[in-house]
Amino acid sequence: MRRGTHTFLRTERVHFGAGSLQEIREEARSADRAFLVTGRTLSEETGLVRRVEELLGERHAGTFARMGQHTPGSAVERAAEAARGADLLVSLGGGSVIDGTKAVARELGYPRHVAVPTTLSGAEWAHRVGVTDEAAGRKAGFRDERAVPPVVVLDPEATVHTPERLWLSTGIRALDHAVEGVLYGGEHPVTDVTGLEGARRLVRCLPRSKREPEDLEVRAQLQVAAWLAYFGPANTPMGLSHELGRRLGASYGIPHGITSCMTLAPSLERMRGRVRADRWEALREALGGDPAERVAGLVEELGLPSRLREFGVPEGDLEKIAAEYGERAEDALAILRAAR
Repeated sequence: MRRGTHTFLRTERVHFGAGSLQEIREEARSADRAFLVTGRTLSEETGLVRRVEELLGERHAGTFARMGQHTPGSAVERAAEAARGADLLVSLGGGSVIDGTKAVARELGYPRHVAVPTTLSGAEWAHRVGVTDEAAGRKAGFRDERAVPPVVVLDPEATVHTPERLWLSTGIRALDHAVEGVLYGGEHPVTDVTGLEGARRLVRCLPRSKREPEDLEVRAQLQVAAWLAYFGPANTPMGLSHELGRRLGASYGIPHGITSCMTLAPSLERMRGRVRADRWEALREALGGDPAERVAGLVEELGLPSRLREFGVPEGDLEKIAAEYGERAEDALAILRAAR
């Protein structure tokens, strides 16, 4: 085994399984002012936000329910102002809400943060925070280990209102974490195991969740699979699929789960023969077939979009986007053209 270092982030506790939302009550017990950050749809179309507010009880100091897709910088500013004075933040929603709450935490001097994800995007585990510069139409953000939520609640019951396409496509995003971590993260005694097992569970459970959307056990399995897929974010650098996804998402309003549906398979096809053979073979075994073909087939099986043209990305923009990736511009352009 080669010499190496594993960096742990701030995650202290993970409550998982159906009914684990109840743990919010205990997590809030030591707080004076608890502030909830969520999105408009969850607030207006479900009772989940009200349920969390009830669990916070008299400690509930307010709710900001306008954190939008791709975490607009203006929404972060408004949420931070509304949450000023809180010693506990609770995020309820997908990656944009959780990233937004991490950015709010940074603005407020890092109060405690309990994250309740409703998708499989994995923002709750990461020190990377994407915030969109709305004027430029670009994802900016920052990296800050202090912004990682110390407590995560994985309750499958909190995901039942998540639209099917959002739920399944963020599962492909989780697969993107696993695949790129295994291929580009280098040999690692922990994340090699967790990444491959996360990938194995995702490809097995995502089609089941499409067929049986009410099955909480399958949803719980997927939440754990997404956790395994991104078990060591500080130790698993991402590749072009992820990086292109951030650029495309912010500039063209494409959800990040969908960007992975577009870029992951062509990225794998481009890297064929250029990564270590043993790692490619390990990925083949975990996915149950050729990695590029297996990912493309899974996206099709789930009925998810896979073409940039479906979201109005002009062909004339591809060279300009690719040029931003310097020595990797040729690869980036090939991936974008394959996804067009």
